[in-house]
Amino acid sequence: MKRILSIVLTFCAGAIVSYAQEQTTVLDTLFVVSKSITTRSEVNTGAKIEQIPIELLQINSSRNMAELLAENTSISVKSQGLGANATASFRGASAAQTRVNWNGINITPVMAGIFDFSQMPVFFADQVALYHGANDIKSGSGAVGGSVNINNLPYWDGASHFDLGAEYGSYNTYTAKGYARYGTRRFSGKSRAYYQHSDNDYQYINKVSGLDAFKERRQDASFSILSAMQELHFRLGDQAFLSSALWYQRGNRMLPQPLGIETTVHERQEEQNLRAYIGYNGYFGASKLEGKIAYIQYGMKYHRWFDNDYFPPTNNLNGSRTVHSSIDFSHSFSPKWLYNTTLTYRHDRAKAEDSREEDPIAGATRDMLAWHHALRYKPIEWLITDGRLMIESIDWRRPVLTYSLGASATILPEMLHLRSSFSYNYRQPTLNELYWHPGGNPHLRPEKGYTYDATLLFKIHPFKAPIDFSAEATGYFMDIDDWILWLPVDETVRSGQSHNQWLWRPQNKRDTRSYGTDLLLKVAYTGEKVRSSLSWSYAFTRAFTRTKQHNDDGALLHQLPYVPRQKWSLRFTLDYARCFLNLQTSYVGVRYITTDQSYFTRPYNVSHLLLGYHYTIGKYAITPQIRIDNLFNTYYESTKYYPMPRRTVLGSLQIRF
Repeated sequence: MKRILSIVLTFCAGAIVSYAQEQTTVLDTLFVVSKSITTRSEVNTGAKIEQIPIELLQINSSRNMAELLAENTSISVKSQGLGANATASFRGASAAQTRVNWNGINITPVMAGIFDFSQMPVFFADQVALYHGANDIKSGSGAVGGSVNINNLPYWDGASHFDLGAEYGSYNTYTAKGYARYGTRRFSGKSRAYYQHSDNDYQYINKVSGLDAFKERRQDASFSILSAMQELHFRLGDQAFLSSALWYQRGNRMLPQPLGIETTVHERQEEQNLRAYIGYNGYFGASKLEGKIAYIQYGMKYHRWFDNDYFPPTNNLNGSRTVHSSIDFSHSFSPKWLYNTTLTYRHDRAKAEDSREEDPIAGATRDMLAWHHALRYKPIEWLITDGRLMIESIDWRRPVLTYSLGASATILPEMLHLRSSFSYNYRQPTLNELYWHPGGNPHLRPEKGYTYDATLLFKIHPFKAPIDFSAEATGYFMDIDDWILWLPVDETVRSGQSHNQWLWRPQNKRDTRSYGTDLLLKVAYTGEKVRSSLSWSYAFTRAFTRTKQHNDDGALLHQLPYVPRQKWSLRFTLDYARCFLNLQTSYVGVRYITTDQSYFTRPYNVSHLLLGYHYTIGKYAITPQIRIDNLFNTYYESTKYYPMPRRTVLGSLQIRF
């Protein structure tokens, strides 16, 4: 009883935070310097981290990250359709408040500040972890709502194998992919190539364009993605190694129009991404040193044309380049104390045709210097605390502080754990928000977010039976101030006239509050020939504007647009001998698209089925499988007036040798 009381008092004290352990890891192991990439070292120990199981990455390797996150996590995904724009947000925050990291490098677009998850194939991820809340402050600000972290991992076992896969299905959708893993005890390499195309001309029910609903096919929705990645890792003795990766991707897609718009206007977007980094990891007794240099290049061509000659075609060219460098040092002073510091510098340069002549984004740059400190302390055997402070300067202006505090405690060894964290983070306005022409606002203030959460984890292996049961419950509270919104304003244009009252301009116009809970239950059975699991996740989010902007403000206390109050997912897996089955169903509740809640997307429930079989012929492992997305042919919209694909059937074959 004294032990439990001590834990409660410690969490209430408010000065506790730390690096956290994996759910099944004993706390003592946290003070052993790790020689592999771990997600827990990036945020404090009390943070809520949602790790996507490796088996889900494998069975979804021909899908995009938006589909993976929408169906298997608690975050909210807003999609305009397969291959079209798809964004993700945490706990009622905006998509711009979600940061995306690749091997610890921020790859969120420099100009728009919003990541399109439809353009990231799951195939290129070895590990995906979600950091909920404002805890991700190690290498810079921006993750006010949370961050999505994609990592690639080296293998030092010297094993080699090759995978070839192909998939074909509905709407002339086909995917080809290849993976090679090779190396020795001193060298590890991985090569991946991926191509996907879809005509994407699925049939749906149009309930908008006429008095009576009718069926029609999606137009201007085709897309293609070509992508390749090369990884090389070298051991420099037993205590150090070099890592490098090069990732190139090219995409070409049509941008579909919403329902109710006559298809007389057509839009095409071509994108190129080049991401590369080289890093060093060295271990010296109780110390660890890491260094990293990265280069990111992005280019986008936008073309718009009409069926008639009344309007001229439009062509835009946007691009950005980023150089990232960081150095990270950790030292364990004793079994109770661990200190970490990280210095990060980032230079962004962006260019665009849509820019102001007086202050053009074509030559806009941004410099970021961040210095992060973390101190972890283990005062007693069952408790770890963690405190973090990040000092950041943007364009060499006065530094700004962000912080994160948390703790992790074991209530019952290997059975019951408790985590808690409190954090502050902020997001600088994007280059588009500052300089877009017309309407950019160079006087915007940063968005600021405060998050508190607590997570209880329980795991049991009852009666020594081949059954495992685990449960996780998280409660959170978050305030965001100075939320940036694009709103119509009456502005005198530079010519001196004042007729442009519908000019859209970003403004700091919203203070919000959100609270809620995430639940996860899982039971798994492991036998000699049979393996099976059943998991259920549930998310409740109440997110609303907490202050009035004017006397007739109808948004006060109303649910924020596109934030569902309820979302849940149920997943069943069964492996018997060489056969496997995966059945999943997901529910998304009502999402209002206006602040007065007069317009909304209807709730929907979508199910998916995967069946497969493993063959072995000599040295070849052959896996045919069939996947049925939207099993029951449900009509639904993730974004209002953008119908999602109905039933899709795809067959695939994978060969490993």
